[in-house]
Amino acid sequence: MKITDLKCTILGSNPVIRITTDEGICGWGEAESSKPYLKSHVLFYRDLILGEDPTNVERVMLRIRRMGSFKPWGSAVSAIEMALWDIAGKAAGVPVYKLLGGKVRDKVRVYNGAVRFPMNGKAPEDYAENMARMKACKEGFSIIKQGVGFHSQMIKEDPSRFFGEVQGGRGLTRGLLTERGFNHVVDCVRAMKEALGDEVGLALDCGPGWMVPDAI
Repeated sequence: MKITDLKCTILGSNPVIRITTDEGICGWGEAESSKPYLKSHVLFYRDLILGEDPTNVERVMLRIRRMGSFKPWGSAVSAIEMALWDIAGKAAGVPVYKLLGGKVRDKVRVYNGAVRFPMNGKAPEDYAENMARMKACKEGFSIIKQGVGFHSQMIKEDPSRFFGEVQGGRGLTRGLLTERGFNHVVDCVRAMKEALGDEVGLALDCGPGWMVPDAI
């Protein structure tokens, strides 16, 4: 079996890829949601995988993984690997998990990292209100992820909450937290957890903005 084509389309704003083979088996994969610009990154790898046997997943991945160890290329490489495993499973006539060592569990816990509502403000009570709305979502998530610190709006609009200059919307150089800023983050986290209670967990996404002293 050989790979004959790699295509990527945008459904809504989500990249979806298809790998086709000379035996008529197609594999499907998807890249990170709401990032249509990843289409060009996916197609960059097309010539590197054409003619390869898609059931030799690791051999194909060795041709492209080295260039996918950082954003945004990693999302493109991951989508291709999904499609390769999809083909391998279809060719073998078994679910992909059978090729990866078999089933470990019957259910997988997932967190809410994408079902969001507009924030009404940046105060702890605003984060608590927003968290309560997500807790009530019909999906029934048992854990919710929320950005904190510089990976959110908690701090950067109040200069008294950080030292130095906050650069860019999501940049790496974000200054350092003051005691006031640190306390505000703690207050927001506490308010969110109180809104969630014991039934729903809270995952914190510190993002790229924490310096070592902040984290410690």
